[in-house]
Amino acid sequence: MLGAVRPAATMLLACLGLLAGLVVGVAGPALAAAAPAPAACTCKQGQLEQQVQRADVVFIGTVDNVELAGDDHTYDITASRAYRGTPERSTQVVSVGGRNACGLGELGVGTTYVFLATGDAAPYDADSCGGTSVANPAKVDEIEALLGEGTSVEPPPPPTAELTRVEDSPPAGFARTAAPGAAAALIGLLGLVVVRRLARR
Repeated sequence: MLGAVRPAATMLLACLGLLAGLVVGVAGPALAAAAPAPAACTCKQGQLEQQVQRADVVFIGTVDNVELAGDDHTYDITASRAYRGTPERSTQVVSVGGRNACGLGELGVGTTYVFLATGDAAPYDADSCGGTSVANPAKVDEIEALLGEGTSVEPPPPPTAELTRVEDSPPAGFARTAAPGAAAALIGLLGLVVVRRLARR
């Protein structure tokens, strides 16, 4: 009778193992599907007029360099025209996070953009919902319809030369300058008179 029980127990264990495998096989994809997906950008861009109202600074600039730190981008920019705020000729804009986190991503070096950013001074902050985009004629016309023609951002003036005085005392007068020479000439003349007198003797 024991011989009959052993095959039955072996078969039961095999069935349990098969069922366990099926449970793991079904649960695996379910757990993978339940894993959290990367956060997507959820901001609403809205109309350009609303974007302009939210921006502290609006200007046209060309991207000179892009630096990446994690998902954050820093753009070195040469500003050429300002519509709001007072950006310097060489300025910076920072965009936090990648495109999924509403960042601007890697803007093209050498490409000119209209930047709508926030902040009182560089580096300004900008994201993909603020209205920053390539400075095509249509975009520029829309910005100027809202903010006017703007002002040109000029490079800073070259440094001016400064004169440094060697000493503060006034220059010596002519009499003081000529006195040593006159004294030497007088001594020479007296010597000549003495020599002549000795020669006559």
